[in-house]
This record gives sequence, structure tokens and C-alpha cells, in this order.
Amino acid sequence: MFCLMLSITNLAIAQAQEGTVRYKKAEQPAAVIELPYPPDIIIEAMNEYLSKKGKSKATDIKGFKTFRNTEVLSTKTDNADLYFKIERKSRQDKETSFISLLLTQPKDQEEADKNLHYLNMEQAKTYLNELVPAIAAYNLEQNIIQQNKNVITAEAKHKDHKVEGEDLNRKKIDLEQRITQNNAQQQAHQATVETEKQKLAQLVSQRIP
Repeated sequence: MFCLMLSITNLAIAQAQEGTVRYKKAEQPAAVIELPYPPDIIIEAMNEYLSKKGKSKATDIKGFKTFRNTEVLSTKTDNADLYFKIERKSRQDKETSFISLLLTQPKDQEEADKNLHYLNMEQAKTYLNELVPAIAAYNLEQNIIQQNKNVITAEAKHKDHKVEGEDLNRKKIDLEQRITQNNAQQQAHQATVETEKQKLAQLVSQRIP
């Protein structure tokens, strides 16, 4: 419960900021947001969500996840290519990622004035902020799917242990019955041993000195 509340709090305060992304030794302007999910979850979530907007899944272009012909803002009808850089926060923190949305296509420094700016900084930050609920929803569904698998696995193991327990209990009952039977046989044979010893003693007593 604490982890769930912490995750919700993190999402509540996660807001895109102005930033840059390094490309070919040059800094490119970008909106950046930090989210408490690993890169693979974010990429899968964006593939599912943005492919519906742009009718295509992400392709890797110059190290950026690119969504072609994507609806940029809900208030605009123009579509554009969107370039994202998705990176884990650090080697130590693999469950947190940075998403950077370029304002233009990836470009060399000398090409800066030749490229169309699809988004201004405020639009890019708004776009990233609007992605957060979709990513959170996707992550939740993945957790539900995984937890459902965990339940199925746990139930299967419980069933196996239950069957094994029933088998062991049957063996225990059978063993107890065999022990009881063996004890009775021991007592019966003990009497037989005594009888045979007596017969032996009688025969020995009949020896001529």
C-alpha cells in the first residue's frame, strides 16, 4: 500500500521541464520528464498509445524513438513526426526513466536553421504531461497481468502441494496400518518363539546323561 501511494504521489508531482538532448556533440532543445518506470515499459506503453494516434509503431531513427504522422496536440489537426529519447535514470536506478521530446527532428548543428519546429517548448511539455496517464495505465495493466500470472502459479503450486499432502496422508495411514499389523504379528510370533523354546527345552531334557 505504501509503495502504491508513493507511486501515485510521484505521478502527481511528475511534470515536464525544459531541457536538452545531446546529439552528435550538440545540445538539442527538448522537453524532459522523469517517470518511475523502466524504459521498456515506457516504450511499450508509447507504442500502444501513440500508434493509435499516428497509425504506426515507433521506429529507431538516429537513436530516437520516432512516431510518424502523429497527432501532436488535441487542439490541433496537424500531424507531425515526434522524436523521443527514453533513457534509464542511472545504472543504480533502473526503474526510473527520463523521456525527452525533441522540438525538432534530430539534426546536426549546421542544420539547425533548416528544420521545422513541430512544437514549441510549452507544447512539448504539455504533450509529455498528457502522456503520463497513458503510461501509468499501461504499467498498471501489465502489473495486473503479471499478478494474475502470479496468482495462477501460486494456485497451481498450492494444488500440487495439496495433492502431494493427500498422497502422503494416504501413505501415512497405510504405514500406520502396516505398523499395527506388524506389532500384532510380532506378538503372535513371540508366543510362537516361546512355544518352540519350550519344546526345545523338553527335548534337551530327554537327553541321557
